[in-house]
Amino acid sequence: MALPAGPPHGPQTARSVGIKDVARAAGLSITTVSHALNDKGKVSARTRERVRHIADELGYRPNPAAQVLLTGRTGVVGLAAGHQSAEAWERTYRPYYASLTAGAMVAAVDRDYALVVVPARPGTDLWTRIPMDGLIVVDPVAGDPVITEALRRGLAVVTDGRPIDPEHAHIPYVHSDMGSGVPLALDHLRAGGARRTGLFTGPELDAYTLDSEQAYARWCADRGLPAAVERVRDGEPARDAARRLLRAEDRPDAVHALNETYGEALRAAADDLGLSIPGDLQITAMGDSEPNARPALTLLTLAPRRTGALCAGMLIDALAGRTPQPLSVPCALVPGDSTRAGAPG
Repeated sequence: MALPAGPPHGPQTARSVGIKDVARAAGLSITTVSHALNDKGKVSARTRERVRHIADELGYRPNPAAQVLLTGRTGVVGLAAGHQSAEAWERTYRPYYASLTAGAMVAAVDRDYALVVVPARPGTDLWTRIPMDGLIVVDPVAGDPVITEALRRGLAVVTDGRPIDPEHAHIPYVHSDMGSGVPLALDHLRAGGARRTGLFTGPELDAYTLDSEQAYARWCADRGLPAAVERVRDGEPARDAARRLLRAEDRPDAVHALNETYGEALRAAADDLGLSIPGDLQITAMGDSEPNARPALTLLTLAPRRTGALCAGMLIDALAGRTPQPLSVPCALVPGDSTRAGAPG
């Protein structure tokens, strides 16, 4: 069927083309045109195709505010990241979140969603003023206020890391497999000759920390080895806690640190105390390394880009009415100069 007469760049295009213009050109009601453009109502495939063709020819673009009112969806998903006030933010968490966000963004865009990164620091509610359909919460903690508020607002929620609270057990999540990853690092240290292996952990009460501590405790118990856990206290420099661990009468000769900041604190504390690495002290740490590069610290690596993509896909699946199941992402060990088994020669 021929399109209505009139130059495509005439007076009608001097302003934005609205749905009334499309309806007039198609000779149909506004309701029928709306249903055709939004896959609603009982509209034949032929009419739907014709309306969309006319809309394209006229340069019609849906009004975003009207689309939200019509569909109840913004086409936007959020990602909320915490830990921004921690000492470990710059070296450990910022790079992790950057990679995770990149993976989530690509996955979201591939499925016609936009991704916005929102602050989740205590004392700010900025994220609550940004229209979105769902939220990825990174490293949820016990009594997490972001999850609680997101659910209260009716948002779909997915977490990077297992939700801690029993009332949030229904929330889909992606998590790093600490149950297998931590023993991988501890076995590596033992293979390098370690007799007493410690764990250097932090004050965060998220699933990553708790799962790592549980995996360490099981590993020690299974082998009949003593546990040596040192926790960085709130507001305490990690280097001070590392010195406390290494000054102990029965100090460990190997330590697994929960992030690179803690690993570097162990290196600095060892230097303060005249301990050589890896001769007197072997160190592994959770972190990420450049491809094909040999890191100074032996690293237990995560896969943040993959994790971010999985989180975004899981969230969009939930918005589509599916019921995603929890997913586990394995870790890998990248030998560096801080362990005997991975050191040169």
